[in-house]
Amino acid sequence: MVDVYMKYNPYTVETVIEIDGKNVMENGKLSKYKNERLQVWIHELLPTLIEELNEDSIHIRFKGTLPDYEDLREACQQFSSIRIEHIPAKESADKMEELKKLVEHMQSGPFESLRNEKVKENFYKALNSEFEIAVIATMSSGKSTLINALLGKELMPSKNEACTATIARIKNVPERSTFSAVCYDADGNEITSKENVTYEDMDDFNNNRTVSVIEVEGNIPPISAKTMNLVLVDTPGPNNSVDSSHREHTYRVIKDDDKPMVLYVLNGTQLHTDDDYFLLNSVAEAMKVGGKQSKDRFIFAVNKADEFDPEKGEDLRGVLERVKKYLESHGIENPNIYPISAETAKVIRMYQNGIDLTRKQKQILNGIDLFIEEPIMHLEQYAPLSPSLKNAIADKIMMARDHQDRYTEALYHSGVPSIEAAINEYLDKYAVTSKITNAVNSFRKIVERERIAQKLQEDIKNDEQKRQEIYREMERIGGELEQGEKAKQFREKIENLTFEDIKGSIEKIRHKIFYDNLQKISNKFRNEDVPKHEAYAILNHVRKDVEALQSDAITDLEKTMIDRLRNDAQQYIDEYRSYIRNIVGFDEGKWPTWAPIEFFEADLPDVDDLINSYTYEKKVKVGTRTVKNENKKWYKPWTWFSPAYVEKDIYEKREYVKLSEFLEGFLQSFRFSLEENFANAINHLEKEKEKAKLKKYFISEINRLEKEMKKRVQELKEMASHSNELQKRIEENERKKQWLDDFIARLDAILEI
Repeated sequence: MVDVYMKYNPYTVETVIEIDGKNVMENGKLSKYKNERLQVWIHELLPTLIEELNEDSIHIRFKGTLPDYEDLREACQQFSSIRIEHIPAKESADKMEELKKLVEHMQSGPFESLRNEKVKENFYKALNSEFEIAVIATMSSGKSTLINALLGKELMPSKNEACTATIARIKNVPERSTFSAVCYDADGNEITSKENVTYEDMDDFNNNRTVSVIEVEGNIPPISAKTMNLVLVDTPGPNNSVDSSHREHTYRVIKDDDKPMVLYVLNGTQLHTDDDYFLLNSVAEAMKVGGKQSKDRFIFAVNKADEFDPEKGEDLRGVLERVKKYLESHGIENPNIYPISAETAKVIRMYQNGIDLTRKQKQILNGIDLFIEEPIMHLEQYAPLSPSLKNAIADKIMMARDHQDRYTEALYHSGVPSIEAAINEYLDKYAVTSKITNAVNSFRKIVERERIAQKLQEDIKNDEQKRQEIYREMERIGGELEQGEKAKQFREKIENLTFEDIKGSIEKIRHKIFYDNLQKISNKFRNEDVPKHEAYAILNHVRKDVEALQSDAITDLEKTMIDRLRNDAQQYIDEYRSYIRNIVGFDEGKWPTWAPIEFFEADLPDVDDLINSYTYEKKVKVGTRTVKNENKKWYKPWTWFSPAYVEKDIYEKREYVKLSEFLEGFLQSFRFSLEENFANAINHLEKEKEKAKLKKYFISEINRLEKEMKKRVQELKEMASHSNELQKRIEENERKKQWLDDFIARLDAILEI
């Protein structure tokens, strides 16, 4: 048996695998994953190890967090000859508090650059970033009931039809005892607000056609905040056609590169509605990119599991197998399926919270014996949870039994707490670790710059020749900066940059819409004549399909354009870095390998900061307005039929529709609309409007960056002016050095496991 030591740090996203003291992540097939999140490549780890070792009997000692260890243990289960041992690592619980203490420590420290309000602002921006959990469902799935079960009270209106196109964003504020709400129209203007908001208030807001978004704040007790600004988003379903922008929001969440969670609620008693056909296809595409994390972020809640009566032989396991096959038919492999009874969980929590129940709710409460006495209705047993979470839930059930607390026991059997456990685990495993890393990185560059300055002082203290060289170099660089010739050349280069054409990407989207999905709709109705009343129903169904296709196309185009902007921004940054290296002479070997490129470029924004700053300043929502067609007529009922598409049987005196001809005409108008949208998108890109705006913003940033660079050149020049001044400066900075070394040690410790 081969002994393997493995360490994975989710904060720095670094993996070490040692065999006989040699780190195999430096070379070999696994080296490309050295700085990739474990869940992206975990499926390749064991087969590759077995191949490289030519041995399948392996003992892995894994050092890492519990969620990461359990992912590795799950991957090992299919290899009977592999043993795994866990070396516990520091978890994330106290890291946020330590970070906050460090920021306050920075503000009282001896370095002016670290006391900068911008530094503190960037840190809290990273710390206060929101994490979304989007709740999506088709009609009558019980989505609102599930959200109310999570809240422990009835707040979200629940109806059996697609009643609203309003988005409700419920922000988790643990310290609140009540809920508040603020309503906004489609342009972001506040319409009304209310404290102590009730179910009736939310119903009124939903029925108000001027309300587009409702921002709610309150406590979501079962979901651990983990210092996250958690937002539960109640999203209109794919079969809601009142507001296309909200339908597009659903597709954006699914395609989001930041991987927010998606809680997809299915009606266990009514699966094959076809309302979610194209949306589930988008889910399948998103799950195929990004490894295990992309799978973990999608939770499929099969609601109304209690409507299957085990005493009548209705097999819940068979239902779950049908759900699995249904999702697999859409390309969703190994989905995370959780059977639940949202109504049962909601009523139990309302009772436990002292909320008055209706007569029907009391009947549900009196029927919880089904979940206690019928083992097949212990829904937590079907949940695809990690072993530690399953054990934790089992312990809570045993505790409830010991205390003869039937309500808590039934609550855990309802399956809803299993979903909450999965959400909390995802937050621990992905969201919290990323947030901590982003917060650290928000001021690491500035800290590193100060350390470089300290090290430069030490480096030239006893090297008169080096000191004079640095002084002369600073004079040269300062002169070139004042002259501005290289800066002028750099600006010209930025102006003349050309970027990879993305017409090919747009054409792929076009092909997916026109030749894959739209053709499938058209092929369903060939050579059929149907009564006119049936044609209305069919057309309504087709209308929903093409609306979903349009949202899919719009959000694909948006993502393509944003990705292109991100690539452009990265090229600008890379060019600026080259410009700095050139003007400083870094590539000519005039400086130590650890300095001073970072010293000069410390304030250079990263790609996302650059794009966010640019988009905020210009108030541009890239792509949405470009592709929307306001002149479509096909959705208006009075334009559905015209004589060209209606045939009358004069003998029977009944109206029939030649469905294939009619739908071809109907779809042709949609094709024309989409073709126009694609043409507009390409034309928009060819004019390079967005690129020009981004370029203009970046060039305006150069003035600020050059001012900072001149300041740092002057600092180095003064430092290297003459040895007496340098010695005095070093002595004065000894206290600073000790403070900085201590600060960096504490900073590094936060990201250690």
